[in-house]
Amino acid sequence: MKSFLPLFQREWRLLLFGFAMTFGSSLGQTYFIALFSGEIRSDLGLSHTAFGSVYSAATLASAIVLLWSGSLIDRMNLRHFAYLVVFGLAGGCLLLASSYTLPMLFLSLLVLRQLGQGLMGMTGATAMVRYIDDQPGKANAIGGLGFSISEAILPSLVIASLAWLGWRQSWVLWGLLLAIILPLLISRSLRGHEGRHARYLGSVTNASGKTPGGGRRQWTRGEVLRDPVFYLCLPAMLAQPMLFTGFMFHQIHLVEEKGWALPIWGSLYLVYALTTSVTKLGAGLLIDRIGATRVLPVMCIPLGVGLMILASSTSLLVAVLFMFCLGLSVGTYSTLSSPFFAEVYGSLHLGSIKSVTTSAMVFSSAIAPVLMGWGIDRGISMNSMALVGTGYVALACVLAWLACRALATPDRQRSEKNR
Repeated sequence: MKSFLPLFQREWRLLLFGFAMTFGSSLGQTYFIALFSGEIRSDLGLSHTAFGSVYSAATLASAIVLLWSGSLIDRMNLRHFAYLVVFGLAGGCLLLASSYTLPMLFLSLLVLRQLGQGLMGMTGATAMVRYIDDQPGKANAIGGLGFSISEAILPSLVIASLAWLGWRQSWVLWGLLLAIILPLLISRSLRGHEGRHARYLGSVTNASGKTPGGGRRQWTRGEVLRDPVFYLCLPAMLAQPMLFTGFMFHQIHLVEEKGWALPIWGSLYLVYALTTSVTKLGAGLLIDRIGATRVLPVMCIPLGVGLMILASSTSLLVAVLFMFCLGLSVGTYSTLSSPFFAEVYGSLHLGSIKSVTTSAMVFSSAIAPVLMGWGIDRGISMNSMALVGTGYVALACVLAWLACRALATPDRQRSEKNR
């Protein structure tokens, strides 16, 4: 922990910004929305498949829009972009609270997924890696603690708000809190950021503004899309968001099938969040020490182990171990993703590159709820789906290992130096 103190003392403002953005993004994350799924389905008269289909359609539409909106991070003033995202997400909360028809439900979920799951978290991570490029792993780990802390405290608060206010009034409350608190934190944390951004641009370009400084190649989005290694890495990058989204979206059904009490399940988010927090800090240290590319092949292994455990029993101990394994996997993934792409492709066009990867992530998370909802309505058990997920993780690990071998070849390294 001592190795984090100098970074925190030097960059506390920007780290606060990353933390605030990742914390606030929870209102658009699957685990948060899914806690309201039972009430939403009951109020609107929707089956698992119907609600999963609407949710997946909104998430898919968000993935398409994200290909354009994500690149705005590279072109807009960071402060203005952050305000736009925050107030838009707050509006999405109010829109969901007033949804009585399927079109309104679709539109509100689209706003929540686009601005919460997509842009808000991506903005925080991009800022961490781009402006603290000497220690991107540590910076992304500290900023990413916003996810972990929100996952530790919000589920219990959501369950309490549901009992106190009902689901519609709860969304009004969360939207108002977001619109009041986050702009204050953004204003404080981005004070003097314009000067930082000017120094960053000077560090990555020469006088012509075209040639990367320090001999480091700065890939464009088009070049990344033509790189075969990118597609070998992608399955591993998609495993955690896809499978986590699928199981967390249907967590109410999972709890019912396993025979677990919902309040106990909600309390296990504390185990998950603590594990994620510790893992993020450890992963940040490891990434800065050995490089993000070496961590990629092992990133998904805890997820595969957790899914195997989940399929093995209905014991409450299984729930604890599953949450623990999820914490290991999510903690590593959330810390690794942005530093990995910055390490392999550079940070100058990171917003555009991340818009592709985040869009793919959102697309994969759109598929999982509807497929699993279809399976649930046809009697396929959560245990069987967990075993299928284990097989996908194994394949993704192999492909990631091949990608890392390709990145380490002499021809690849020579081509990087000659560009």
